[in-house]
Amino acid sequence: MGRYRYYLALQTLLPDDYRKDREFIERMKVLQSFRFDGVELNIRNPDAVDPEDLKSFLKDFDLELSMFATGFTAKTEGLSLSSTDEKKRTLSVRRAKEFLAFAKHFGAGIIAGFLKGTSGESSEAHREALKRSIEEVSEEAARLKTPFLVEAINRFESPLGNSLDDTWSLVEGRNKGSTYILPDTWHMNIEESNMEAAIITHRDHFISFHLSENNRFFPGYGALDFKHIIGILDACGYNGKLAIEGNLKRSFAEDVQAAMETLAPVLNRIS
Repeated sequence: MGRYRYYLALQTLLPDDYRKDREFIERMKVLQSFRFDGVELNIRNPDAVDPEDLKSFLKDFDLELSMFATGFTAKTEGLSLSSTDEKKRTLSVRRAKEFLAFAKHFGAGIIAGFLKGTSGESSEAHREALKRSIEEVSEEAARLKTPFLVEAINRFESPLGNSLDDTWSLVEGRNKGSTYILPDTWHMNIEESNMEAAIITHRDHFISFHLSENNRFFPGYGALDFKHIIGILDACGYNGKLAIEGNLKRSFAEDVQAAMETLAPVLNRIS
């Protein structure tokens, strides 16, 4: 672990030919300079990625794969754990299990955000299909001892699992020991009437926590009080991971610097 009180990662996209992609290499150097611990990677085609090669590549920058973010893959392959088309749902569950096996190579986990479902899949039948899928994937997550994170995403971007309460209701009773929910401050800012209360209520239900501004940029470009938010995590005795996620406003290097100007004083502080 780096110099911060919490494991710190950042979510970005893995290019297909990452070893030759100069922009991606420069991004990794930026994260290394700020002593990040890991990266959450969206990967278009994980089947084409050699886990050992990716581990070696990231190690050159003192980084590791923290989480496999499956959203880009889900959109590319047309996956949905909420589908009422049983053939499509079964395929999506199978792929989620394969994603877990991929993540296990790194000691990482997988994030199911848009993998949960697509626009319009909001009926009770879709909800029941998602619950079945979560239970099936949870069994494999427990067998592999690999975290399966179901992300709470706001109602404008995801039909099911919007608030932390709603997302936990999908997981509760189907959790086999390695399944969790994933809070994200951008989505929580929309869905939670009391972010602090939601974090406290679900403090035992997450092992990773996304930091993103109310305008979906990196911390430092919006109105959220990250000192207060991290203080809530401190008070809860949280010891999991933090990950920055958001859109770029200026450039990757400038936005990471802005984020760390906001976060480093808090993460360096001894409570």
